[in-house]
Amino acid sequence: MNRNVLFAMGLTLLAPAAWAQTAAKLDPGSASQVIRNQEREHREMQNAMRYMEEAERRSWLKSAANLAKLRVKLAEAWQSLGLSPQGANLVAKAYDPNLAARMHRDLARGKSDEEVAEMLQSAIRQKRYLEADQLLIDYERNRLRMGANHTAEVSR
Repeated sequence: MNRNVLFAMGLTLLAPAAWAQTAAKLDPGSASQVIRNQEREHREMQNAMRYMEEAERRSWLKSAANLAKLRVKLAEAWQSLGLSPQGANLVAKAYDPNLAARMHRDLARGKSDEEVAEMLQSAIRQKRYLEADQLLIDYERNRLRMGANHTAEVSR
């Protein structure tokens, strides 16, 4: 978005200089046509910018709604693992997908259920809720993958 804004601002700032050079070479009738064309292009650029801003706003609202749904599901998963509703909500609300994307991933891969449970308990005891959330997500993904692989092997 920032590149687009900078491009539009640069185009807007450079347009008068380009027009001045062009208008000096043209007769008065074609100069007015150039002005009308530039005004039309400017309106089109403004409309495009408004559209991009609106699309970005809609995208942000959709992602915020998806994050809220994800946090609700995380809270439910934590409750099913024995946390109180308040504790489950506290841990789930700590999940931030932007920060989680930069974390070391797949800590649960190759670990037994008991090892993962200990890692989850340790993260919660140390109030590393984001790490606990991501570990739980990775664990569940691995379990689903393993279940899908097992189902595919059985059906052969």
